[in-house]
Amino acid sequence: MSGVEALSVEVPEEVSSLLLPLADGHLLVPVDTLSEVIAIQTPVAAYEAPDWYLGELNWREQRLPLLSFEVMRGQPLSATDDSSRIAVLSSGNPGGDLPFFALVLHGTPRLVRVTEEELAGREQPCGLGELMHVALSGEEAVIPDLAALERACLEYRDGR
Repeated sequence: MSGVEALSVEVPEEVSSLLLPLADGHLLVPVDTLSEVIAIQTPVAAYEAPDWYLGELNWREQRLPLLSFEVMRGQPLSATDDSSRIAVLSSGNPGGDLPFFALVLHGTPRLVRVTEEELAGREQPCGLGELMHVALSGEEAVIPDLAALERACLEYRDGR
């Protein structure tokens, strides 16, 4: 061998992901982002919170912010019904100040296998908490910006 070897990075051919149903579309996240789906519940009210910050929940001895992704995107708050759930998501920052937060769902998450051939970016501006708009086999979804959601929650919490 010559002193320089080519590094080979193996890219997975497919990524196990979830489509999380919202009132106005879907979020697409890797499977390991979802920690748990729990029954809908009324959060503890938050003082002078932004409209999208619905309050806080107790989950596994932690206090988590409950968010409405639709309200973050400028849509009205949707009424919950029997199909509504709460998704507890990992922020992707396990050692940070907010390792988990919760989102209101309007249905049950659906497992999907994402391949490069099935996923296409969509030309659409991203709003707060949105990383990218995509189409997965023709179905539109948003990949959330978990770091931005974490930051927004911490900015509210630390500024109150």
